[in-house]
Amino acid sequence: MLISKCHASVISSGNELEDFLASKLKNTNGIAISNINKQNRVFKDAKTDASGKKHNITIDCVIDRDGKIILIELKDGDAFDNKKVEGEVDSLKEARDYIVKNRKLREQDIIFRYCSFNARNHEQVEKGTRGRLPKDFAMTGKELCELLGLDFDKIVQERKKNQEENLNFFISELKKIPEIASKF
Repeated sequence: MLISKCHASVISSGNELEDFLASKLKNTNGIAISNINKQNRVFKDAKTDASGKKHNITIDCVIDRDGKIILIELKDGDAFDNKKVEGEVDSLKEARDYIVKNRKLREQDIIFRYCSFNARNHEQVEKGTRGRLPKDFAMTGKELCELLGLDFDKIVQERKKNQEENLNFFISELKKIPEIASKF
């Protein structure tokens, strides 16, 4: 049960990261993330499945600036599920195609990025995706913060405050397991 809770927490950390970054934005002009300008990151009926049914595509972060649109898939960690990476890259491409068709923009005006917020460099992002990313897709959290006008180091420090509380919870739950409690 504890491991299931931890796994669920890891999965939800990406959404929490989006919400946290959104809460720190001072200027939201041209930025769609979390519930800020959400209509600019949800592309209605942009995807058609094999049966012909249409589906929405939701991109984690969209930045519309200087005639360019940057579509960003945002991750908290740096080790990813291969099939999920491929699906997310496909969604970025489908969103691009939708924008080109419906907003009359050129393909070269739409940029993709796969952001691993805690990665130190592009190589770490690429390693975590096991070669599934196209060239120049990798992005670090520091680069994302620069685009959003946020102080990366300050964001990291604020997020660390929650880590101590999570660690204490984990240890207290471990101690409730008889086989582990006897080891303390």
